[in-house]
Amino acid sequence: MKVGFLGLGNMGTPMALRLLVAGHELSVWNRSEERTKPLVREGAIAAATPAEAELGSDAVITMLLDDAAYEEVLFGVHRLIDVLSPGVLHILCGTISMAVGERLTVEHANRGIDLVGAPVFGSASDAKDGRLWILAAGADKAVDRARPLLEVFSRGITVVGKEPHQAYAMKLACGNRS
Repeated sequence: MKVGFLGLGNMGTPMALRLLVAGHELSVWNRSEERTKPLVREGAIAAATPAEAELGSDAVITMLLDDAAYEEVLFGVHRLIDVLSPGVLHILCGTISMAVGERLTVEHANRGIDLVGAPVFGSASDAKDGRLWILAAGADKAVDRARPLLEVFSRGITVVGKEPHQAYAMKLACGNRS
């Protein structure tokens, strides 16, 4: 599958590496460009912008730092929300607030973009070993599309609802332990 991966921090990098090893075609972007270099050495394509990472992708996975990073990438300077193609799958693995989760749920639905909320539990070493635990929420068909990608870096997926923002509610209720 062709995947755009945005956010190559301590968790995102090992998650993206596992996708490469599993044979997925990866286009990667990070706010600090030097974070893409280890993945490029392994076969990923470096994207200059989030929109370039999404171009032609079947799915986009985001593992950004926090609400501010999601606001910047999706609604701020990069305006990724305006270039996501209808029908593309957006898997949001970061931990975000309920307010941002609800906004993203509505904005994606209004644009015909499948969104799966998929925050993770675990450490960077768990990500490297494919042992993250994932809470997933979204429409059944979107979760089904996301599952083969999520399984690459997880030991289990718990589906917690049909609305993407429900995954963030559950993650926040369980405590931010990742």
